[in-house]
Amino acid sequence: DATRLVAAGEKAAQDARRATRWFRVFVIAQAAYALAFTLSLDIAKVDYWKAFAPFLLVTLCIWMIAFRYRESIPRHGLRNMGIAVATWFALYTLMLDPAMQSFGLSSPWWWVLAGVISITPILACLFASSRR
Repeated sequence: DATRLVAAGEKAAQDARRATRWFRVFVIAQAAYALAFTLSLDIAKVDYWKAFAPFLLVTLCIWMIAFRYRESIPRHGLRNMGIAVATWFALYTLMLDPAMQSFGLSSPWWWVLAGVISITPILACLFASSRR
């Protein structure tokens, strides 16, 4: 009887991990779109609103999907992602972009580095320590 209960507990834990796998895809998608937004502004020189509109549309879509499946989100997952996206936006818009422009760093590699650095708060939500 105890063996059966342990097996049932292990199966429940495995099913719970499987149910939350989609959250990693959500985090990676948000990070990819954030990086694409920053690179389109500074490397491709797309107009701000022409880059922001698709970014906002995609972000709203993936967040609506996340809210739809919020029962299977890891604990504090949406809160952590909200904080991470706000941090990304502030970090890039208020700190890195103006600093790089004031120093005259125009190489695309500097902008890629700034974009990667700015999405690190979003990518931090991938790790289990941020979801406990």
